[in-house]
Amino acid sequence: MPKKRELIRWLAMTVVVLLSLPAVASGDLNILSWEGYADANFVKPFEKATGCRVSATYVGSNDEFIAKIIAGGGAYDLITPSNDTTMRLIDAGAVEPVDRSRITSMKDFFPIFSSPPWLVKNGALYGVPYGWGIVRLLLDADAGIATPDSLAYLWQPKLKGKVSIWDDVEAVYMASRYLGFKNTYDLTDDQLQRVKAALIALKPNIRKYWATTGEMGTLMQSREIVAGNSWEPTLVSLRKAGRHITDVIPKEGRSAYSDSWMIVKGASSNPCVYQWLNWASTPKAQALAHAVTGFGYSNSRMPQELAPADRDRYEALGMTDPNVIKTLDWWQLVKRRGKYLEIWNQVKAR
Repeated sequence: MPKKRELIRWLAMTVVVLLSLPAVASGDLNILSWEGYADANFVKPFEKATGCRVSATYVGSNDEFIAKIIAGGGAYDLITPSNDTTMRLIDAGAVEPVDRSRITSMKDFFPIFSSPPWLVKNGALYGVPYGWGIVRLLLDADAGIATPDSLAYLWQPKLKGKVSIWDDVEAVYMASRYLGFKNTYDLTDDQLQRVKAALIALKPNIRKYWATTGEMGTLMQSREIVAGNSWEPTLVSLRKAGRHITDVIPKEGRSAYSDSWMIVKGASSNPCVYQWLNWASTPKAQALAHAVTGFGYSNSRMPQELAPADRDRYEALGMTDPNVIKTLDWWQLVKRRGKYLEIWNQVKAR
């Protein structure tokens, strides 16, 4: 009975939030986003309340946003690029400024997401922050390795064949911090060559470069590896399964990403656009999204909508701690992204 009462209360609160959105007779909303950002869990209630029909196309990398929006390749209203990509879209004139006065829940966003530098140009805001996360450094606590305080632990000879890291340019960012560079997102040619050498030196320890967090979780769950990097969902799922996984906090710092809803040029005339931005910014909608993705979200009140056990796990990750948020190395625009990708591809080819 307690669970049934909780479900009834949860459904009632969701209805209240949705009814607060202005009604729309009908409309189509085309979204280009990461998988999970248009899940039926929170899309269906939105469609029922507003009459808007949501159609989503998913991407596998930030470069796809550039290819599809700047270079053409589809008619979309909203997109969700990460913070190392947003300014490229803004500078290209591919997206519109956001009228924050039309999004009431933004007043409850964490300060970092109120007017983040990766979304602001000439005083105008060009996106609504949404999902975010930390690139977690993981270690199997049962592997007999002392809890590290540095990224250097990944390079230990005793971890030969026991490490997996993300198959992404993020590896360049990580190696840059490992080498002590302060200009991670604007490395010189010489620094990039040193990054390349460091990543090649790491290769004997690499069992596999993972493509999905699920793949990384499987590698750790099977004990095929004992260390590497991933997102929050991997750490949480492993701990739920009874594994003792250390969330390493290296002295060199940790990367963090932030995905934002951005309005494609000319799409603000679609009445469903601001309907969605309002809904996606509420604590309730973001809690529903968290249940699907496991990511952090921009509204500081979102954790209040989680079940107690989920809220405890979320808070244990430091996702609600302003001091943790302040220490993160937030992704930035990489002007020579092509060069970074070239270096990463050369590392993998060795």
